[in-house]
Amino acid sequence: MRKTIKILRQRKGEKESFWQTFLYESEQENVTAAQALSELNQRNPLLDREGKAAAPVQWECNCLQGKCGACAMLIDGFPALACEEKLKDHKDTIELMPLQKFPVIEDLVADRRVLFEHLKEMKVWTEQKQTAAPEDQEKAFTASRCLQCGCCLEICTSYTDGRDFFGMAALVPAARIVTVGKSSAKKEQILEEYRKHFYECCDEFHACEHVCPAKLPLTDLMSYMNMEMKKAGETGGKKDVWGNQSGRKQ
Repeated sequence: MRKTIKILRQRKGEKESFWQTFLYESEQENVTAAQALSELNQRNPLLDREGKAAAPVQWECNCLQGKCGACAMLIDGFPALACEEKLKDHKDTIELMPLQKFPVIEDLVADRRVLFEHLKEMKVWTEQKQTAAPEDQEKAFTASRCLQCGCCLEICTSYTDGRDFFGMAALVPAARIVTVGKSSAKKEQILEEYRKHFYECCDEFHACEHVCPAKLPLTDLMSYMNMEMKKAGETGGKKDVWGNQSGRKQ
């Protein structure tokens, strides 16, 4: 297998980016983008297509099994995990770019700290050990599988850094808390945060579900949160999570 790999690079501390192209060959059929990057960096010296010396390509990885989300990047324009994307499924020339909705640290490494800042702002945690009811355990497990990779936000038409919309990367962990916080003040607080940071801002294109590496049923989780929010609004409580607005979504 022969591939041309174009990488959008950016030196640490600089704002200007540039393309650098490498030639890659392998006798293996199921080579992933992560394997190709590792093999490129093992070359000594690493030369680009023009034969010029190049610095090792900076990128993130951890488990390399599609379980951690660290290696998320744009592969031919779509957000994906490098450890799962096979080169054979792409054309002869493959483009690798860092996620564009987050600040670039260096090369393919993006600063995704904002994902955790959103969770902190929404207070997505429990004050004490809690367990989901038997009927909610499957949903709780599903929500716990979110990788926090940022792929959903990368493709989202509603998400822009600095907006109040936090996207699916915040909704899914919030749903996990709601499943274990039935009839509690914590549940009311999470649903209020959900209303402010998701419900009132989502354009509902659902492209996020198509790129989720964990294959989470994001639309189902959103429907679950909407239903829980509606129940809370109908049953009263300390605060109407509908914000006392007219024209509620159904």
